[in-house]
Formats: sequence, C-alpha cells, structure tokens
Amino acid sequence: MSAVATTSPNALVGDPLTAERPAERLFEPPRPGGGVSLEDLVLGAWEDLSREGQAGCPVCGGQMRRATACACEDCDAELT
Repeated sequence: MSAVATTSPNALVGDPLTAERPAERLFEPPRPGGGVSLEDLVLGAWEDLSREGQAGCPVCGGQMRRATACACEDCDAELT
C-alpha cells in the first residue's frame, strides 16, 4: 500500500488568512506593545494589598482584602 500527498492547485502555501494562530499562553510574557503578564498581575495585587489593604483579584477581578487573609470575596482565590 502506498500514499501520495498532493496540494490543491487553489491552495496557497503559507496563506496568512487561512493559517491558524497559536493559542495564547497564560505564562508567556506579553507581546511588545500590549498585555500584562501573570507575574505583573500578581505582583500588582501584592503591592496593593500591602499598601492599601485591598486589591483587585488577578483571577476574577473581584475584591481581595488583607483582613480576609488575602482571599478574594468572589472566587475565594488566595495570595499566600
């Protein structure tokens, strides 16, 4: 048994309109010109908690308070 790979005469190799983009990864640094890394979100929350006693949750955007053991009031995520 044998197989032969062929291309369609109508298909363009490397056509940017049909090429799939790689999925965004959670731990990659932001691309130049946009985005915030996970590390930046967590460090920002720590700084806000230590300075102001409250911060936005890096997981869901809810409210975290130092008085509640640095736990989110909405999703229960904790910074420890």
